[in-house]
Amino acid sequence: MCYHFKQTKTIKDLEKKFKATIDSSETLKPSADINGFKYPKTPIITNLDSSKIQLFNWGLVPDWANEDWKRNYTLNARVETLSEKPAFKNYTENRCIILVDGFYEWQHKGKEKIKFDIGFDNQLFAFAGLYSNNTYTIVTTEAKGIMREIHNTKLRMPFSLKTDDDFKNWLNMEEVNPQYDFTTNQLGFSQPTLF
Repeated sequence: MCYHFKQTKTIKDLEKKFKATIDSSETLKPSADINGFKYPKTPIITNLDSSKIQLFNWGLVPDWANEDWKRNYTLNARVETLSEKPAFKNYTENRCIILVDGFYEWQHKGKEKIKFDIGFDNQLFAFAGLYSNNTYTIVTTEAKGIMREIHNTKLRMPFSLKTDDDFKNWLNMEEVNPQYDFTTNQLGFSQPTLF
């Protein structure tokens, strides 16, 4: 699953890449370590207005949730079960993209955990997501390629989108070719950066 990512780019970089603008009243805080368990506000674009970058909190809160809702359980949503899970099934048409330039996963080797920085040469891309009430979840899929080796315990990874067509298609509920084969040039370097 995906619980840590980075978004280190400027507002100008985001606006240029995603062809959208951010409200000047929003305060974007770029960070090299965004931790989902802190439910931070991060930049997303929703299908209601793809020309606007908004800051939503990570950890989807359904309309029917009470005040003590545990957002830890809705940081991620499996693409295979979106239409089945109570927390997500009413929001499958509330599409968003989460704006990132990398994410982190840990590889287990015996008792050791090795942290990997994964992305596309530090270039902006997006995760597929769903949103509700100014909150969102990251959609995940089965780990493929090098991600099976890195995230070798749960075998999951974020449903990643790289091109303008990918972004548009996800937001418009059209077929999407997710960018997840990090073993090819999509990763941008021959080996992930180890921390």
